[in-house]
Amino acid sequence: MKVTKICINDFHQFKDLEIDLTYPKGHVCEGEPLKKVCFIGQSGTGKTTLLEIIGGLTHNAEELRYKYGFSNTNGYLSIKNFDLEYNQRLTKNDKIFFYTVFNCKKQNEEIDSKELIALESEYIKSVKPNLISYPAELKYAMNQEFDSIDFKEREVIDFSIENATAIWNLILNDVKKYQEEELKIRQKISRVVEDNTNDFEAIKRALLPLEALQKNNFNPIVDLAEKCLNPILEKFRLRVKTQLDIQKKDDIGFIKIEDFEGNEIPYGLWSTGTKQVVLSALPLYLLKPKYTIILFDEPERSLYPDLQQEIIDYYLSFTNDCQLFFSTHSPIIASCFEPWEIVELKFKERNVIQDLYYEGERHVDNYTITPNYLTYDLILSKVFDLKETHSSIRDEKITGVLMLRNQLEKMKQDKKLHTKAGKALTEKYLKLAKQLAWDFKIPVNEEA
Repeated sequence: MKVTKICINDFHQFKDLEIDLTYPKGHVCEGEPLKKVCFIGQSGTGKTTLLEIIGGLTHNAEELRYKYGFSNTNGYLSIKNFDLEYNQRLTKNDKIFFYTVFNCKKQNEEIDSKELIALESEYIKSVKPNLISYPAELKYAMNQEFDSIDFKEREVIDFSIENATAIWNLILNDVKKYQEEELKIRQKISRVVEDNTNDFEAIKRALLPLEALQKNNFNPIVDLAEKCLNPILEKFRLRVKTQLDIQKKDDIGFIKIEDFEGNEIPYGLWSTGTKQVVLSALPLYLLKPKYTIILFDEPERSLYPDLQQEIIDYYLSFTNDCQLFFSTHSPIIASCFEPWEIVELKFKERNVIQDLYYEGERHVDNYTITPNYLTYDLILSKVFDLKETHSSIRDEKITGVLMLRNQLEKMKQDKKLHTKAGKALTEKYLKLAKQLAWDFKIPVNEEA
């Protein structure tokens, strides 16, 4: 399932808003649904609302109607499922307009929603989940019992409702099975070592089952570490703890994190950024979503800029032919998208409109702004419409450093740079220039 268009006629701040979510003309995927979309805009323009509308209209019309009062006059989404594309519209008599791409016999035909549900049920049976939603703040509370939720049978996984740690239930039994087997073997090895301190052959034989287990059996923790978490955790100078501590029974359970010196970091001491990364990546890694709509609200939350540069591609790497929607205030996140993948919302009088980045026909050659070509300062000014990309005090200090340079040039002409006053002025200039990260030139002594 993928969304190709959002049309909102009259809903809160949205009036006659139409957002095309397909690749533009001239693109190799022209007309196909975008793989990823980024909503940006001032607070209050409705970025999160659009995410919720997408989630609601594609999966729970009744809940959306109750929450937003979204009715037949408000608008619709155009949605594409494999060979079926239809417009989902909420109407008073609960009818749905739809049309097929490859079979035009039913084009614009009005059918009862029950018939549509039957069509969709075949699709839903083959793909679960078909919606994963991440709020700006995940629920992090640790529950060592873990909720007995069968996430693989859920059509919708909404982490604004579900505790993110509950996803560990998907892998818990495999982890327990492997770790309990490893613990048994290690306990046998310990007894052999105690009873045969000087019998190295006996100790070698005792180690063989452990070597066989590690070589021939799938270790879910090692797989998780190498293929999912360690590549991103290393930014925090952390890694997944893969070695079982025979002295600690509670090692059997939730994932353990340690620093590069091998010191375990208790879950309660994980940073918010660490929790955000681990608990948002786990569902994608464990569920391996396919043909799924995935919604992320503020993916930059609690992440340092270097992680923001990588996080979008990181999430994409765990998906298969999914469509991902992001809402962000971060210029770094925005720089990860092509211009046709960005939907910038702007206030126009009392309403919200989309600021188009192209002129004339919607063609790849007609886009005038390409965020991933720009510096972050330029993204702030050209994309986020920030009038000033630095504070007013910087302007004052730049004026000051220029005045100091002019004074030094005058002292150089007067051959006074070598004097006590000249050296003091030079030192003051160099200090301020460095503080401003100014591309400065060290004044040349008049005697050089």
